[in-house]
Amino acid sequence: MHEREVVVEGNIRYATFIDRPNRFLVNLKLEGSNKTEKAFLHDPGRMKELLLPKARLIIREPLRRKDRKTNWDILAVKHENRIITINSSLPNQVVKQAITNKWINEISNYNNIKAEVKYGSSRLDFLLSNDKETCFVEVKGVTLVKGKKALFPDAPTKRGARHLRELIDIKSKGSRAIALFVCMRDDPIIFSPNKETDPEFSFQFREAVANGVEMLVYTVKPTIKNEKLTLQFKNRINIELEKRQSVIKLKD
Repeated sequence: MHEREVVVEGNIRYATFIDRPNRFLVNLKLEGSNKTEKAFLHDPGRMKELLLPKARLIIREPLRRKDRKTNWDILAVKHENRIITINSSLPNQVVKQAITNKWINEISNYNNIKAEVKYGSSRLDFLLSNDKETCFVEVKGVTLVKGKKALFPDAPTKRGARHLRELIDIKSKGSRAIALFVCMRDDPIIFSPNKETDPEFSFQFREAVANGVEMLVYTVKPTIKNEKLTLQFKNRINIELEKRQSVIKLKD
């Protein structure tokens, strides 16, 4: 296994997308079958550019069967010869491994990791600490790419804007605060908040930057190996705000 890879639990199957009756439910056909089945989609994003008629889906059986109404979980979709994960639990899985194994240079000096930490009216994804400081990290998975630019969000997110406000508050009280955007595909070369789709989130993003919240964007390359979905943690990319503003470049 590559030293910066995360293997997703469960053997994969392939299916064909039919439609999406609601945000969390998809009708599909297993490859080799004409029977329509239902699958759970763990991602509230719109993904209209990905979930096209007859799109090829990568799925698995549920890891836990209790109280399940569907027989499948959707993990990813094949789009323009590229695998893109569309399961919002996967970015956190990758980040947890990246923090634990110190793949992210900007936060490699923390020894203690806590997940799902309550702050204000939210639960933020990670609280990191060492002998000198604490650092809150909120993770956002990114699937939308136009040209070579990754954009977030692909649907309005009041929750996302609230998280940024809470990171601003954390920073004002003396802790590090980081919003970590994980592009679940390896083709983008730059990132921007999606002002067209969510002006409020874009405004809060700029406010967070102005108030010292750190913004990190990394890419992930999903592949299939031995009937498993494998996520390779790749590179950090720059952030571009509005044209009148400068690009947030990587630090040396």
